[in-house]
Amino acid sequence: MKDVLFYQNYSPVADISTMAICIIFVFLLQSTYTIKQRNLTLFRITDFSLVVAAAASVFYHQTVDRMTPGNYVLVYFFRDISYIALMFTYVVFCCYIRNLVNMTSKRRKIYNIIVWSVFAVFSLLEIISPITKFGFYIDRDMHIHQNYYFDLFRFAYLFYGCITVFIMIIYRKKFVTKMFRCICYVLLTSYSLIIAQSFFLQTSYTCITFTFPIMALLFLFHYNGYDTITGTLDSKAFNSYIHDMHGGSFSLVCMGLQDMNYDKMQEMSEPFFNIYGKYFKNPCTFRIRDDKLVMVYHVKKGRDKERGSMLLKDLSDLYEQYKLDYHIVLIHSNNVLVRGDEYLSMSDYIEANMPLNTVYECNDADVESYVKSRLILSSLQDINQRQDLNDERVRVYCQPVLNTKTNTFTSAEALMRLVLPECGMVFPDQFIPLAERYGYIHTLSRIILNKTCRQIRELEQNGYQIDRISVNFSILELRDKNFCDDIVDIIRQNDISYDKVAVELTESRNEKDFENVRKIMNSLQKLGVKFYLDDFGTGYSNFERIIGLPIDIIKFDRSLTIMAGKNKESRFLVESFSDIFQRSNYQILFEGVEDEKDETQCKEMNALYLQGYKYSKPIPIEQLAGFLKKAG
Repeated sequence: MKDVLFYQNYSPVADISTMAICIIFVFLLQSTYTIKQRNLTLFRITDFSLVVAAAASVFYHQTVDRMTPGNYVLVYFFRDISYIALMFTYVVFCCYIRNLVNMTSKRRKIYNIIVWSVFAVFSLLEIISPITKFGFYIDRDMHIHQNYYFDLFRFAYLFYGCITVFIMIIYRKKFVTKMFRCICYVLLTSYSLIIAQSFFLQTSYTCITFTFPIMALLFLFHYNGYDTITGTLDSKAFNSYIHDMHGGSFSLVCMGLQDMNYDKMQEMSEPFFNIYGKYFKNPCTFRIRDDKLVMVYHVKKGRDKERGSMLLKDLSDLYEQYKLDYHIVLIHSNNVLVRGDEYLSMSDYIEANMPLNTVYECNDADVESYVKSRLILSSLQDINQRQDLNDERVRVYCQPVLNTKTNTFTSAEALMRLVLPECGMVFPDQFIPLAERYGYIHTLSRIILNKTCRQIRELEQNGYQIDRISVNFSILELRDKNFCDDIVDIIRQNDISYDKVAVELTESRNEKDFENVRKIMNSLQKLGVKFYLDDFGTGYSNFERIIGLPIDIIKFDRSLTIMAGKNKESRFLVESFSDIFQRSNYQILFEGVEDEKDETQCKEMNALYLQGYKYSKPIPIEQLAGFLKKAG
């Protein structure tokens, strides 16, 4: 059939624009810091093939207009190059989509065989069309024969379009909703343009319709915080996603993974997707860090809570299958939490107190606790920045210590409290872990030491007898090379004797910490500072380590006081510990003495000092004078 109308309607503007856009893509890729992933290589290939197709299309139509018996072969050549390059572009595009959905190896092989076989068949038919007279050919009279609507290329275009749509529908759950919709809209635009130009018997816009989906993929999956290997978005996309979700009802499954790496993540991506799609429609997964995944799903129906519980169970089984330690935290949307980083911070806050390989569902009380911790952390940050050793927000409480030989209170333990306008009284278990985690603990300790020394000076000036007051220090603080100088400077500035201060330390199992602690203790002990070993009987205890440290007083934890009162065997064990230390010239202090029975048994077990609620609960250090005697 002779049909040259669509050649006459051709304009090279669209093809030249396609070449210009593709060249600009090359410049953009060379000038940005996009991660060079495998799919980006596929994009480069499509970019090159589109330039070839568009250029060949321009030459093809120019040759048709000037066709003579001497150059009609060039018409075949440029036409074949243009259409084969376009089909190749679509094949690579299909491979790109294949990689995005992370097909199984078996499906991948079948898929590859289909798309490449079809490409080979249509390319061959296109090349031999002058012989078969099927599709496009030129007769001896230089007349072009082709049915516009039954062209080989259009059949190939229709096939690849159908397979692309089919794959995207089948693997719908592996795409982020917004991205899926965007790709659909772009493909619809391209297909609509192809239909429109068919209506006007045009071929001018064929090449440029291929640039639209390629452009969309480049932007969505290489400049949008998207990991094309694992099918997850990053933390920036997460914050944007939560911002868009604000006011809606949704839940987050926050997964903290131990010893996770990129290869393991890629291996687990397929089971992850299958689990999410099993219970929820259109969930979205984010890879915040190597060890942190977050899945967000909409909550619309009453069964969603039940589904969430079932999902958590399946995730736990999955982690056990891959031999990974984990924390899983389920957080429901809450008006108090607005930004994505607030949800992530709350997840980290909850995980910090969770045993490994456990699942926890947050409630309103957890949100309140988290908000309070944020307020505390903000205050700690401000206290650390100000470096005011008299900061009124840091209060010193103390608990008097009874000397069993003199039956008088001659020492005490200083205890730290925070008093904040937003939270009121804040106890150590609420702020010490935060202070240690964020590096504010030494500032707090310096403030407590300064206020304690100031109170000791005041007591002495008023004639009270005080042997010493002990101050707790974190083992983390002794890693600071300025630790000794800080302690010495504060004691000197308050003009008191070094032996009026004692430092309480909890034993460390870290070899490096142990050596550092011993060096620092020796330096301070030479000046007269006393040292307590706190919480003996809890956690890690090693006699060799204890004997290797210049300890003056060993504090037996409340748990040992309770153990001694259970039965004869327990009493014998605790008493043996105490006897060993006494013979080794250590002084013994028992904590947690609450009644006469505790007091009696502790005295029988060599206790020189007793501390507990029997004598006093923690009191403001200004009230300590009420327990002390005056000299003379």
